[in-house]
Amino acid sequence: TCGRSHKYAHTKSLVENAFGQKMEDLFEWFEEEPCASGSIAQVHKAKLSVEGAKRISDKGEMGEGRVVAVKVRHPNVETKLLRDFELMLILADWADELGDAHVIGESVRQFRGPLIEQIDLEHEAEALFRFNKNFKKTRDVNFPLPLYPYVTNDVLVETFEDGIVFNEIFKEDIMEKPWNRTLAQMGLNTLFKMLLEDNFVHADLHPGNILIRFKEPSFWSKVHAMFFGYKDAVPRPHITILDTGMSTSLSKGDRKALYEFFESLGALDGHMVSESTLKMTTVGDNFPSKPQFVEEIVELFEGFRAYMSQHDDLPPAAECMCNLLDIFRKHKVGMKAELSVVIATVFMMEGWATQLDPDLKVMKTIRKFANYNFETSFKTLCTS
Repeated sequence: TCGRSHKYAHTKSLVENAFGQKMEDLFEWFEEEPCASGSIAQVHKAKLSVEGAKRISDKGEMGEGRVVAVKVRHPNVETKLLRDFELMLILADWADELGDAHVIGESVRQFRGPLIEQIDLEHEAEALFRFNKNFKKTRDVNFPLPLYPYVTNDVLVETFEDGIVFNEIFKEDIMEKPWNRTLAQMGLNTLFKMLLEDNFVHADLHPGNILIRFKEPSFWSKVHAMFFGYKDAVPRPHITILDTGMSTSLSKGDRKALYEFFESLGALDGHMVSESTLKMTTVGDNFPSKPQFVEEIVELFEGFRAYMSQHDDLPPAAECMCNLLDIFRKHKVGMKAELSVVIATVFMMEGWATQLDPDLKVMKTIRKFANYNFETSFKTLCTS
């Protein structure tokens, strides 16, 4: 991720104060120029010294190497974020006075908590630990490992992961790559595993937070190439997911409401969609314009059903959601923060997955999510 970086002097001061050691004692080498920088922190590549590596609580996490990524918070980032929130709230309240737009201020207040959590690197380390546990048996998806005790709210040391930032793939001619379909389906499988199996979702899955590398072709890929006379077997793509600071779980009630929403969305049933969405809102089902709200959603999905009949295909999921959110805004109905984050993540995923494979649609996956077989989905990804 590219962004404005801070000076090395700040990094050095934070790291030494956090761990009570000089840089030269803790690291064999440390790259002063960051390899990535975002709005919250920047990342430096380094190699732990022999003595530094001895302090790691679980020596097996490091494997044979000692190369690490050192994530360091930007100076005054918390103060700046809180200041920005105050400004956003002032503008939202001003908009409310001018046009009865209270839902804007409500949305800003809802997202305050998740974004404040994102700047605490100890929180990110806990999320990394949980994702690693959830994906322990998944061979082609991984997350960096936090390296305790080198974790504070200002500095996070984790395993360094090699790969191509997913953004770079879209700069190439991606339409003819033989692994496109596999990679796109892996992305959806990963998200739906988080959502439906683990109830712990990475809420910032844009391409800049995903690394891709290619491994030795699978046995079946080699057989396929040999049988059809191809020169090379298709390599096996591997996904590494970074920056887990924005992650969320849903309550039992919200999870049930979200499942009902996806089920109704997949069925293109406007009445079911309106009922399920009302369970996910901050206003419930008691507001003056509820009849019109329901009527407009039903009418919207009648249009989608007509689209399906005409094109023999489901409409794009992002289009469904954008039109639905327009109705929410029109009637000043706010959605619970955790649910809106999860839904936005689903449709963000659809955006890059369909760039890789235009035939792959989230709506189709949503339609069959009730029978989604997580165990076999990952095993068969690279054999098709």
